[in-house]
Amino acid sequence: MKRLYLPLILFIFLSTVCCNGQNKLPNPSESSSIDVKVDSILALMTLKEKAGQMLNIGLPALLQGGYWDSKERAVFDQEKFKKLLIEYAVGSIHNTPGYPAEREDWYQIVKKIQDSAMQKTRLGIPVLYGIDNIHGANYVNGSVMFPHQIGIAATWNTELSKRSAEITSYESRAASLPWNFNPNADVAMNPLWGRISESFGEDPYLISEMTAAYVQGSQQKGLQDSKSTAVCLKHFIGYGAGRNGKDRANALIPENSLRQYFLPPFEKAIKNGAMGVMISSNAVNGIPCHINSFYINDILKGELGFKGVVISDFSDVDLLVSGHLSAKDKREATKMAVNAGLDLLMNPFDADVVDYIVDLVEKGEISMARIDDAVTRILRLKFYLNLFEVPYNNPKEYPNFASESHIEANYQTASEAITLLKNANNILPLLSTKKVLVTGYSANSINILNGAWSRSFLGQDTKFNDPSKLTILEAIKKQVGTANIEFVEGTDYLEDINANEAVEKAKNVDYIVVCVGEIPASEKPSDINELELPKTQQELVKKLSKLGKPIILVMVQGRPRIIREIEPLVDAIVMAYLPGDEGGRAISDVLFGDINPSGKLPYTYPKYSGNYLTYYHKKTDIRDVNWGFDGFYPQFEFGFGLSYTTFKYSNLKISKDTLLSNEELKISIDIQNTGDREGKEVVQVYLKDLIATVSPDSKKLVRFTKIELNPNETKTINFMLTSKDLESIGIHNTWITEDGEFEVQVGGNPQELVKEIFYFKNN
Repeated sequence: MKRLYLPLILFIFLSTVCCNGQNKLPNPSESSSIDVKVDSILALMTLKEKAGQMLNIGLPALLQGGYWDSKERAVFDQEKFKKLLIEYAVGSIHNTPGYPAEREDWYQIVKKIQDSAMQKTRLGIPVLYGIDNIHGANYVNGSVMFPHQIGIAATWNTELSKRSAEITSYESRAASLPWNFNPNADVAMNPLWGRISESFGEDPYLISEMTAAYVQGSQQKGLQDSKSTAVCLKHFIGYGAGRNGKDRANALIPENSLRQYFLPPFEKAIKNGAMGVMISSNAVNGIPCHINSFYINDILKGELGFKGVVISDFSDVDLLVSGHLSAKDKREATKMAVNAGLDLLMNPFDADVVDYIVDLVEKGEISMARIDDAVTRILRLKFYLNLFEVPYNNPKEYPNFASESHIEANYQTASEAITLLKNANNILPLLSTKKVLVTGYSANSINILNGAWSRSFLGQDTKFNDPSKLTILEAIKKQVGTANIEFVEGTDYLEDINANEAVEKAKNVDYIVVCVGEIPASEKPSDINELELPKTQQELVKKLSKLGKPIILVMVQGRPRIIREIEPLVDAIVMAYLPGDEGGRAISDVLFGDINPSGKLPYTYPKYSGNYLTYYHKKTDIRDVNWGFDGFYPQFEFGFGLSYTTFKYSNLKISKDTLLSNEELKISIDIQNTGDREGKEVVQVYLKDLIATVSPDSKKLVRFTKIELNPNETKTINFMLTSKDLESIGIHNTWITEDGEFEVQVGGNPQELVKEIFYFKNN
């Protein structure tokens, strides 16, 4: 059959090509012209072509060599290329060539793919390329690598989340990568979970606000703009609640908890224009998420009104057979996943799911309506991204790639994320004229600062590091001079290297900076069996503490590792999370006072591995052995973080004593900088329902803002609340607000909240 070149199809609609407006997010209700185009293409497609659009293949499957073979350049295998890209006309591709390609290399890779798809297939439909650019365009060599999401959450600054997304989009598009498998909207409820670093923490409201800001930054000029990328929210749903904390572990989530805690971040992101959702690899209540029609069809596509593309995670159709044991073979797994609402199947290695889909439709086991819905969603996203007109991007049109302004934004984000957890006797900031011993596992490593998803999947390969970036040690040397610095490795992650030598060197210095951390890892390699910081790293601190010299503990880690035994031995604790390429410089600047720390914990930091609760626990959760209610004793609470200055909260006012359901409640509070230097403060607003039929949470975050105050300066901050902020999930799994008393709590640290009570009454 003669090939129908797509521009001929589009000629009819030339006057209305994808012009929703450059300054707004795509809105399907405003996209009738796109819907017409999609319908026209759909009418021309064969069943196999439709099934091909539903396949997401891994790039290595198109290259010479085995899928997992190490590669230094991308060379297409002509036979594989022809089969997958031309004969099967795959709709989407993901993954890297096996190394962090330069943006010019990416351009050539994507150009080859798109030219072939648009010129050598019957309908000329472009490919949708997606990639895990988790903390910057991390698979594009030379790009800016931001702190991981947990660090961005610790800034409590939505503008920084938005800016990081904007830069990531720009630098991704410089490499012709238009679809980002990010942000992560998971609620991290188990501290063992290795992917906490990729999340915005434990609080649904904080996650919602940070996720929405990320979506806005990614798509702020509209998806047709060549500097915007479409996002793909991860992972729907309950990935961060695995009951044993392991990757892909089963989660037990009753429907009321699902709606109270896990759905709101996705709902907020979808309302802000998110056009992709990736399904979680795990099971919830024993049902694999990939075949949970209630979650995908009823809630995601139904209740939340999601009009974008639902994609599986890596090889998770296979996992339904080999792991979940929910399907006898891959054909059955494909049937179950597609009928459950999957639109795009990430089947990395081959095209067998295409053949299965064709067979299943022909035999009436999958309806053509379900296929048409999936393909419509995929084509619609391609039009939103303007891929039919601009399938790839010239790197030369992106002069700000890795620019000084992008680097400075990265540095600011890393700086605002750093959280000061202890500062006994104001030992920090350090004097630059004193002698310092720097030691510990994370002291001299760019890889540990960056964590996983850094040029390579695990981020452990040192050959991809940027030599211009500074480790903690190098940054401190630059700060105070080499003559004032002693360095001894001390330990590896688990093994003693030369801890005794570190003790000897420490005898001749004024300060000891011990840098601890985790091995860069994600997914299954990030699984651990105990939450305590490795004993060897703790022993280094214990040995050094016997000298009686000031010790500053710097923690470079995504999840909270238990430090109960060594916390009393150190004078200061600095939590850096996984701060990215500018992390060394930011940490040093905080230690020596060039930066005043302003980060706040985005999760509860446990003191005991057997006593972990989120801050929004129930009162009965903290019943102690004496039958009291004193069983919540974390090392550090959610929202906690110190500064080099001090802040005073006063004059809390609420606009009315009784709030009706159709009214707003105004809250005002005065914050004064009572110290001697300027500082940034996160003003947190919580609500506590004092009595409710469903046992209320201890409190819930409902508003926050970050402000900057000069010494002795006072600002009055106002917040507006509505009855919706008071809602919780009731006994019938719907949002309700019962008549009764509520407590407003406002402050910058959980131990120092100012409180007022008001009454709510339904009209």
